[in-house]
Amino acid sequence: MSENAAQPYLSVDLGEHGGQMEWMSHEELAQWLTKLQNDWNWVSHQRISPAQNAWKKIGPPLHNANQAVIHAQNHLAQGQEQQAASQLSSAKSWLENLIRTYPWLLPNQARRLFLEGHRDAGNPMEAALIVAHWTEEDFNNAPIRQSINAVLTWELYERGIKERMKTESAALKRLLGEMQTKLTEFQGSERDQVERFEELYGSLADQKSAQQSTFESTQNDRDQEWLGKLATVQQELDLLKKTYDEHMALAAPVEYWEKKRRGHRTLAVTSFVAMLICMLAVGWFLHVELSALSSNALVAGMAESNEATTVTTSGTLSTTLQSANAWKFGALLMMATLGFWLIRLIVRIFLSSLHLENDAAERVTMAKTYLALLRDDSLPKDGSIGAVLAALFRPTGDGIVKDEGLPPTAMEWMTRLGGK
Repeated sequence: MSENAAQPYLSVDLGEHGGQMEWMSHEELAQWLTKLQNDWNWVSHQRISPAQNAWKKIGPPLHNANQAVIHAQNHLAQGQEQQAASQLSSAKSWLENLIRTYPWLLPNQARRLFLEGHRDAGNPMEAALIVAHWTEEDFNNAPIRQSINAVLTWELYERGIKERMKTESAALKRLLGEMQTKLTEFQGSERDQVERFEELYGSLADQKSAQQSTFESTQNDRDQEWLGKLATVQQELDLLKKTYDEHMALAAPVEYWEKKRRGHRTLAVTSFVAMLICMLAVGWFLHVELSALSSNALVAGMAESNEATTVTTSGTLSTTLQSANAWKFGALLMMATLGFWLIRLIVRIFLSSLHLENDAAERVTMAKTYLALLRDDSLPKDGSIGAVLAALFRPTGDGIVKDEGLPPTAMEWMTRLGGK
């Protein structure tokens, strides 16, 4: 039902003869008031004092009620609900006071039907005088003949002597017809409401079914999605656990080889620096000693030049070598041999450390690569940590240093010089 059906626009109590009346909208009330005012406007057209005085008791209240309804609608249009309610209350007061005093103003009243019948029969003045009589107005300045006819007609009707039964029967039949019409309208409205209700109920049932299906489908999809995500998370957790376990298994070897790599790198750098220092030191030592030997030989040669005037270059060199101190030459030869042997040993230590540092770095890189592939689940199904551990702990050589010891003895030198 609509809001207007639940809340009438205006409701009035018109007394015992009028009963309760309600209007559902402003338009309906305004039309009813306008029609009631027009239905009785003919009284004001009679140019006699009693009719004019009777209209003054009927017309102004109807006009005031109509104006109050118009003002109420204007206030509602402006959003002034309190002022609109006050105007409707005023219209209600005007209507209740008027209709309770003169209930014959309402349609389908027996008196009104009698009056309208007498008026329509060609006696509008006599009908207006009857209205004046009903409103208790004196017949001053009214035509005597019409006044007597009006009073006699009303009295005969009121006492049931003339056509009262016919008039009241017509009023009842008319009222019955209107009641039947209203009943038929209500029945049609009821059928429409039932059909509308069934239509709405069917629409709601279809919507409920569609929403239920959509909800169940969405719920199933959500369950499948959650199961898939749960499986993925579980797989990632298992993979993380496996990676952690194998990481812990490889952590110590990786740390060990990382430490070894740093140690070999330090040793390689140290040996390289030591090699450079030794080379510079041996070179400087040989330069100094050879310069000293050359100076001694030159002095000895100049002393003997007085004894021999013609000496070849080879003869001079031989004489110089023979004149040098044997022990000093031997010491120089031994120091040069030891210096070259030391440099050779440091070079081999440097190359061996460089080789071992590269080997340790390869093992660390291999272990970290294995862990990264394991975390990304990129390893083959048959991949095993055993192969990685075997590669990490394979036997390690000592680089390119195969054997090294003391410098060769004099016998070994003689053997090598002899070609044996």
